[in-house]
Amino acid sequence: MLNSLISEVRLLRSGIRTMYGDPGAAAGRIRHEHLSAVLRLTPMAMAANMGNASLILWSFKDNLTPGLFSWWAMMMTLASLSLLSWFRFWNRSSTQVSCRAIRRSTLHAGVLALAWGFLPVVWFADAGHSQQVAITALFTGMMGAGAFVLGALPLASMAYVAVFAASALWALARAGEPQFIAFALLVLLYAFMVLVGGISYWRKATALILARNEAVRHEQMLAVVLQDFEQRATDALWEIDTEGRLQQPSARLAKLLHTAPDTLRGLSLVPWLEQHTLSGSGDLAQALAKGVPFHNVAVVIEQGGQQCHLALQGKPLFDELGQHSGWRGVVSDRTAIEQAQQLLQRQAHTDSLTQLANRLSLHAAIEQQLRVKPHSGALLLLDLDHFKTINDSLGHSVGDTLLTCVAERLLQHAPPHSLVARLGGDEFAILLHHNDTGADTTEAQALASRLVTALSRPYQIKERRLRVGASVGIALIDGEVTHVDELLVRADIALYDAKAHGRGRAAVYTHALRERTRRRAEVEEGLHQAVRRDELSLHWQPKVDLSTWKITGTEALLRWESPQLGKVSPGEFIPVAEQEGMMDLIGLWALRHACECGQNQLKGVRVAVNVSPVQLADPEFVSLVQSVLESTGLPADRLELEITESVFIEDTEAALKQLHALHALGIHVALDDFGTGYSSLSYLCRFPFSTLKIDRSFVQEAMERPEALAVVQHIAQLARSLKMRTVCEGVETPEQLAMVIGAGIDEAQGYLLSAPKPLEFFNSFTEDWNTQQAPLEYLPE
Repeated sequence: MLNSLISEVRLLRSGIRTMYGDPGAAAGRIRHEHLSAVLRLTPMAMAANMGNASLILWSFKDNLTPGLFSWWAMMMTLASLSLLSWFRFWNRSSTQVSCRAIRRSTLHAGVLALAWGFLPVVWFADAGHSQQVAITALFTGMMGAGAFVLGALPLASMAYVAVFAASALWALARAGEPQFIAFALLVLLYAFMVLVGGISYWRKATALILARNEAVRHEQMLAVVLQDFEQRATDALWEIDTEGRLQQPSARLAKLLHTAPDTLRGLSLVPWLEQHTLSGSGDLAQALAKGVPFHNVAVVIEQGGQQCHLALQGKPLFDELGQHSGWRGVVSDRTAIEQAQQLLQRQAHTDSLTQLANRLSLHAAIEQQLRVKPHSGALLLLDLDHFKTINDSLGHSVGDTLLTCVAERLLQHAPPHSLVARLGGDEFAILLHHNDTGADTTEAQALASRLVTALSRPYQIKERRLRVGASVGIALIDGEVTHVDELLVRADIALYDAKAHGRGRAAVYTHALRERTRRRAEVEEGLHQAVRRDELSLHWQPKVDLSTWKITGTEALLRWESPQLGKVSPGEFIPVAEQEGMMDLIGLWALRHACECGQNQLKGVRVAVNVSPVQLADPEFVSLVQSVLESTGLPADRLELEITESVFIEDTEAALKQLHALHALGIHVALDDFGTGYSSLSYLCRFPFSTLKIDRSFVQEAMERPEALAVVQHIAQLARSLKMRTVCEGVETPEQLAMVIGAGIDEAQGYLLSAPKPLEFFNSFTEDWNTQQAPLEYLPE
């Protein structure tokens, strides 16, 4: 209860502060309302003041004094001034009252109360009994009446009552009679009740003013809305009699029906609509025949080649006897709504850039095809090759123009009844229906081949001549395909196979492709856990110096044995790791593990680790290698990183910068699979590789073709002139070893010497290695 009282006091204080201190327009209007309420009663209140002052003067007629007469004259003057203020206020045109004006009214109330307070203070104690009764009666009445009149001004009411109560208590105390103590308590109680009543009246009056102002505001808003509706309305009233004839057609109705008002007067509505509408007149006739209210009966009128969509609603009319007398309702123009819905429908099913069908339309068409004839047709999924490079280098506007040109070529080469769609980005699709000649495998492949050829021709975009290729995945609609997603997945699998085998080609979905895709997904899923579960390991294959027959180094080869998949070859899981962004983590694990083994179990030999192009593209790769060397303690000159020419394809300058940084640390860098690229010699001139590793394909071909043997010999001579060592990979027979020695190669590596072995077996192998035997036992007789 105390909290509630405190809250009420705070609200009261806040309201008074707003009324007497807020200079805003809203507070000014509230002050005007309150002051008007007071001034409306001012003439009667001042008349009462004059009359009561005169009654007091008459009660003292037997002992009238100059002071009492002066008091009476003062009261008359104050009442007259108040009437003058009242007159000035009502002649003002303003609807607001300032804070200063409301404070001045409070001051006037206080002065009037002080004038009345003189009466008991000065004359009550010495007055006779009848005079005291007159003063008490009139004084008490003036306090109550004044508090009521001033109730709309809380501070004025408080000041008025406080002055009256104080003067009354002073007079009673001066009288010195014991019974007046009870009178004093009654005065205090009466003053408190009057004060509380005045404040309560003010709060209710304020709430009423606010509610009235809000109601006025809502009325004004409603008036504006109604006026706007009348000006912009798209609806019209219609009324027909029992014969169906229009009654009092308005100009708005005539406009909606695209005719003149005079033509409609007395016209039978339904027959007229049957002659002038494209659809809907029959629905309206049925609704009228049922005799019950109806809603949203659609009618379409064609006028000047444009369609106008109307919606009618109506209810039956009855006379005072309950007899049916006709119909009345509203007709609404829904043309804009229908056009917007049609536009949204087109946009929802059309690609905004190329105006081809979009993915949603393709899904709907495939569903329809599966329902109508689920055993024929085909889906061709197309993806542009290297489009991202053009989009990133020349900008999205050029890329968008190129996509538009591609869409035009697809429409030119697609069969007449097929659906051409853009699925997003640079991915397109063509759905061949059951009545297309390209629905079987042979014809679908022929169409795909024509599309690959057509899309690979150059595109002239402004001053640029651009080329892109395309890869196509083909999925036939057969009895096994029962769902849209299944067909899309098949086409996507075929597309992935086409891109994986060199791009610019087409591939047809087979169950073998599905199995490979499933296997790849399993490999990808297992790789995510392989490092954490410690499923990866390193096997080691030695490199043998052919002049000293010593093991000078060993290559760390990554192996993975999965609990679910068993042994997975590096040729299978490393491409997946590179494509899925896991090569950084796996490569870092292999590098750290190889350096730890090189520092501990493999002392005396150089450790070679393969580095993926993805790893070398990382700007932090050099720092990572340096950190691994520092943490493992392996000297930099005992680490050799093997790279392939593919690291130079994306950004040659960045790759060379990384390699020079590694070389500056003292790390050896070997160029792996040398001779299989197209620009190896240019890289040799720009970076001092320590080793050239000749690919196994040259070793195999050199045994059969003299020109391949000549290439191996020339590589060995080139390396010696550049102060680089050469290593031949894939030496598997004594004849190959003899050829390699004869060609002048420095080192050999292959299964003839040793297969990759786990670390414990590799150490046993190196301990048993006999350098005295030289290669004699391996060479042919």
